[in-house]
Amino acid sequence: MAEKVIEKPLKNRLLTERRLIDAVGSIIRTKGYTGLGVNAIAKEAKVNKKLIYRYFDNVDRLIETYVIEKDYWLSFNNKILEQIDLKDKKNSLIDNFVSILQKQFEFFWNEEEMQKIILWEISERTHLLDSVCMVREEYGNSLLAMTDTYFKNSAVSLRGVAALLVSGIYYLVLHAKKNESTICGLDVNTEEGRAEIQKSIRHIVEWAFHAGKSKIKPSRTDPPDAAE
Repeated sequence: MAEKVIEKPLKNRLLTERRLIDAVGSIIRTKGYTGLGVNAIAKEAKVNKKLIYRYFDNVDRLIETYVIEKDYWLSFNNKILEQIDLKDKKNSLIDNFVSILQKQFEFFWNEEEMQKIILWEISERTHLLDSVCMVREEYGNSLLAMTDTYFKNSAVSLRGVAALLVSGIYYLVLHAKKNESTICGLDVNTEEGRAEIQKSIRHIVEWAFHAGKSKIKPSRTDPPDAAE
């Protein structure tokens, strides 16, 4: 009997936390981030607003919990690093890098709430979003750090390529969803258009690793090598 007395409050708390987290997503989806607030979230979840403070300390912590749960990079980071095959590290990094970006494109295309969160990030600066961005950067850097050895003194910057691909994916999806127009003749709202993007992601990543073998050429102002 004692165990049931302990388990019931815990179960109720977990259910309430879930309702509050889901309420954040529902509001973002229907009203946007401007609709978020203690009263609105509590009303959507059909719980007393005091429970937000009891279980999450404050509304920002609740929203942060939701964002971290939904964010592609934060939720899949550990799985990504576990998939690297150290016996064939370079090819494994290429395949996983391609897969990560292709899945990001697919994930972001299907997640309406995440689309609105990214719009929120680029339109308004808040401590909450700054914190999430910093954590996302730390996770992304842990993967990029594994590739640095292949691009040391290289003419190619994989970090630059990755930055363009990640931000390009965000823009492509947001542009297609909002304007329903083509980009460079591609209609990303069609399966054919999205397939072209997926194919191009692989081409770009494979090119970067292949071209990464080329070294930076010294400029005319650089001193001559002592061996010359």
